Amino acid sequence: MAAATLRHRITTSLILLLSLIAFASYHKGTGSTAWLQWTTIVIFLTFALVFDKAFTNSSNFMFDPDADNWRRKTEALGQ
Repeated sequence: MAAATLRHRITTSLILLLSLIAFASYHKGTGSTAWLQWTTIVIFLTFALVFDKAFTNSSNFMFDPDADNWRRKTEALGQ
């Protein structure tokens, strides 16, 4: 759990730092699109953080791509 907390703090710090860089690189008169590239990275990191916090707890989310395995697990709980 401590590793996940550290990972969340690092990701949040990166989001804040890159947000500042994105805002600092925007200037209306230059026509530069560097701010858009920094903002895209911030958006990717934000979605990664949301996904990480929402779905990577071992008790909340279990990825099992085989439908037969999932069906056997859920039918066993219903009986």
